[in-house]
Amino acid sequence: MPVVRYPEVLADLRTKILDGTYPAGQPLPHTDVLKETYGVGAHVITRAMRELKSEGLIWREANKGMIVQAPAVAIDIPMAIERRDEPTTWAAACRRAGSPGHLTSHAPREETAPEEVAQGLRLEPGSPLVTWELHGDIGGQLVCLDQTYVSKELHDAAAFDVERSSGVVDVRTRIRPASREESAKLKVSRGSPLLDITRITYDDTGQPLHLLHRTVNPQRVHIADGRLPLTSP
Repeated sequence: MPVVRYPEVLADLRTKILDGTYPAGQPLPHTDVLKETYGVGAHVITRAMRELKSEGLIWREANKGMIVQAPAVAIDIPMAIERRDEPTTWAAACRRAGSPGHLTSHAPREETAPEEVAQGLRLEPGSPLVTWELHGDIGGQLVCLDQTYVSKELHDAAAFDVERSSGVVDVRTRIRPASREESAKLKVSRGSPLLDITRITYDDTGQPLHLLHRTVNPQRVHIADGRLPLTSP
């Protein structure tokens, strides 16, 4: 007997995605095939696709259709580490979780300090900054956006080691909706919940050195740290 109601169609598709019947990285069957399989109209399939997309289980790709997304991976990432060790720590955490992953650094750029960053670094709003952007992936899928800020004055100081960190950090977390740009990069619906981590690293005199903004897609990765709860969507 065919499944004829929306809740049953949704539940059956979700189950088949989670149990691997529809494998990650592969497209779901075409809408016409699903209509015939379940004996329903296009509006039922469209509604189910919308809900599965909001759950982070599928993502539309041009000329490919609805692509099944990999399940979330739990990785143990300490927040109080040397900045230079971030990429190797990310890769090692992914390996321990059984999935290859990389934290790729992009060229630094100069910009002016947004109010929140200026406040964290004890600068005047609009002060010049040097910013590094890193992209974290797991299994080739982008799951994390990092931005590390340091004042240009400190960055340009002869005695300042750009990679310098310390064990003294202040870590704050919040859940906020994805912006349009973030939704496109992380392949989530606009407004989907993202984990936003702010880490301020201090020197031994209590002066801020770096401010890290880490934006994580919790539908793809759960980050665990001694000072953070295991994240979940």
